[in-house]
Amino acid sequence: MSFFSQARLNEEAAGFEAAARRSDAAARSGEQDAKDPNVSTYTQGVASRCAAIARSNAHEYREIAAALRDGEIPDCLNLEEE
Repeated sequence: MSFFSQARLNEEAAGFEAAARRSDAAARSGEQDAKDPNVSTYTQGVASRCAAIARSNAHEYREIAAALRDGEIPDCLNLEEE
């Protein structure tokens, strides 16, 4: 059981959901750049890898948000420092 209120955890979850949306946008941008024939193949490759990382981050942020909404604090977080 967390000693943080559910309202606080929901607020934190909203922050992670916002981060997930930003990561999704970054992934879309990277995917577009990876398909751009006007850039080098190296740049396309970097953009493709960055898009994959951004998608992975978005997934992780959503998992953290779900845990927080369920009243759990994932081990990767330390809310006491904030």
